[in-house]
Amino acid sequence: MPWWKPGSLSEDEAWQLTAYLLRSNSLLPVGEELAIDQANFLAVHLPVRQVQDERGWQIILVGTLSLAAVGLYSLGKRTLIGRVNGSISNQNEGSARLKQPARPSFFHHLHPPSIPLPQARWRYTLGAGGLAVFFSLVVVVTGILEMFFYIPTPEQAGSSIQVISYSIPYGMLVRGLHFWAAQALVVVAVIHLLRVVLTGAFMPPRRFNYLLGLGLLVIILFLDFTGYVLRWDEGIRWALMVGTNLLKTIPVVGLALYGFVVGGEAPGLATLNRFYAWHIFGLTLFLIAVGVWHLFRVRRDGGIATPSPELRSDSRRITRDELVRREVLAMALATGGLILAATLFMPPIAPPISDPPTILTEEVRAPWFFLWIQQLLRHGGAFWMGVGIPLGALVILILLPYINKPVPDDQRGRWLPRAGRLAQIIAIGVVLAWLALTVLEMLE
Repeated sequence: MPWWKPGSLSEDEAWQLTAYLLRSNSLLPVGEELAIDQANFLAVHLPVRQVQDERGWQIILVGTLSLAAVGLYSLGKRTLIGRVNGSISNQNEGSARLKQPARPSFFHHLHPPSIPLPQARWRYTLGAGGLAVFFSLVVVVTGILEMFFYIPTPEQAGSSIQVISYSIPYGMLVRGLHFWAAQALVVVAVIHLLRVVLTGAFMPPRRFNYLLGLGLLVIILFLDFTGYVLRWDEGIRWALMVGTNLLKTIPVVGLALYGFVVGGEAPGLATLNRFYAWHIFGLTLFLIAVGVWHLFRVRRDGGIATPSPELRSDSRRITRDELVRREVLAMALATGGLILAATLFMPPIAPPISDPPTILTEEVRAPWFFLWIQQLLRHGGAFWMGVGIPLGALVILILLPYINKPVPDDQRGRWLPRAGRLAQIIAIGVVLAWLALTVLEMLE
């Protein structure tokens, strides 16, 4: 610039001209100076959308889902009361012939024809398993939408996140749904795992499926971390550097493992590409494969853990229609909650990674689900605090079905069976330690 004499403007003149053009297009407030360290925050190649204009429709959608949930709940209560007062209450395990649709849909076929009523209640299942599947679907669908605009290069990754958030119609909503569904997935996966242990459903014949579920939790945590790094902004610099450097502390294989993950001597283009590949393909394929296997084993192992028919004090059952209605109700409530969270709370975003950093190290934290490791690193060596203790906790959880004595048949299908006390104490202790360390780090 100018076209007849390119390169003739000095650096100061070029920035002054850029600021003038931005003000002329209402992208820079009048009187505000344009600095180099804030230039990446201005999306100049696409118009900046007013996110507030879209929030009204999002609130209306939340209200509609809430009304639908109330309707589903009321309909289900009337239907269930009628069935309990009619035929269901008089049928036992051996003679139950609940009315089923003549030709169940494919979605209905994914469910057993009927399940015991006591173990179908939300106060027993907490709805955590079904919600984990639903949140996984939300993460996959919204992630696919984001792939159309995300550019996995160090120079453009951070800027493309800003484009998704501020320039694409309802891009902030899609990114918010993706972010909050991923956070909720971690929470419900932990709750589901804890519920399985506290109800004695981790012992044979469900021991292998418990291990599959534990593996799914590990995959979910790595999926969240790789997605966190894909922001490639100043907010992830500390977690990326510390997380990858912890690999170097592993004896014998540490340096090789670091090179495999980072793709070089320091994080850069290869690192972003590898994290992108693992997030989009590797870990996602593992999640789908192990998740399908986990769901198959639920049916293969006899469904939800219950006592034998002759030991049940309540022999009532519900049909797959009622089960599907409850799942749709849970999904409607969860969708409304996700939209509300995405509307009110913007996912984190920071300036793209620069050298030197534009955010002080003291202001940066690990993602919340790894804050407990950040707290541990304040109290000892990197290997023992950042690798040894987390692996030790995982091994303890893996060994629960092997060190706990068998849970008798008459104690299954209810909370806190006496035979599972050892596993219950260990599982609650691990979760409480995780929460306590996380809270301590938040208060630092």
